[in-house]
Amino acid sequence: MLRSKPKPFMKCAHWRSLLPALVLLSVALLFVPAPTTGTQPQPNQREIADQLLGSDLRQRNEALKAVLSIGPAKVGPELRSALITLLERQNRIVLEAQRRQVTLDTLEDPEFISGLSRVVAELKDPKAIPALAGALGMFTAIRPLADFGEQAAPAVLEVVTSAHSHYSAVNDGLITLRFMVERMKSHRLSAGILDQIRRAAEQRLSGKQYFTTLWYAIDLAVVLNDAKLRGIVKSLASNRNEVMARGIEDAKLIDLTQKRAADRIAGVPANPRP
Repeated sequence: MLRSKPKPFMKCAHWRSLLPALVLLSVALLFVPAPTTGTQPQPNQREIADQLLGSDLRQRNEALKAVLSIGPAKVGPELRSALITLLERQNRIVLEAQRRQVTLDTLEDPEFISGLSRVVAELKDPKAIPALAGALGMFTAIRPLADFGEQAAPAVLEVVTSAHSHYSAVNDGLITLRFMVERMKSHRLSAGILDQIRRAAEQRLSGKQYFTTLWYAIDLAVVLNDAKLRGIVKSLASNRNEVMARGIEDAKLIDLTQKRAADRIAGVPANPRP
């Protein structure tokens, strides 16, 4: 059976007459909006919580990014609990690194722990206070804990006064307590908590201390405006032997310690600021 040869497209009068309309239709279809339901689908927070606590590191990292996209105000109870639990786990890894005297990056990604602690801090959830206190030493927990005020003071004091705390955690704790004291006009501290803070400052001004710990204890002691504590700081400023008695023997560090003590007594404010 013979078939007729198809006519060239542009030579067909019928299609030629339809071409302008087809072009207009094609252009119009390019600008037709995609169907929407009015709201974007929300991430499955239970699934994200499971991934955070799972063993797959890639999924865990992606889950933390998903939390950031959700925003702290929209994080539900189950996901909040998972974030806090994960930070508690990471705190134990930090302690293990300190116990073994190895760098943290041999056991875990320090950037992940730092990012996680910031996320947990942004929740502003009192249930996170113990985990944030356990994260002292990463510097990310100082302001969030200070923002809780007296509610967080016992957990911070426990870190500062413990003989088992790493000096970096004690340092962050001393800064946190100073922030709390300096914010007392807007965040009241009870007499009982203030007394505990004074005793913690005195403890870290006495005996052998890491030099930075002594520095942050000096800062805290002066803002407490306690006569006994100021007397200790004055003795550090004026007597090199008092500094050496705290275990600081390097001549330059002794000079820096004395200058810090003298500056605080003279009213020079400590950094960082609250």
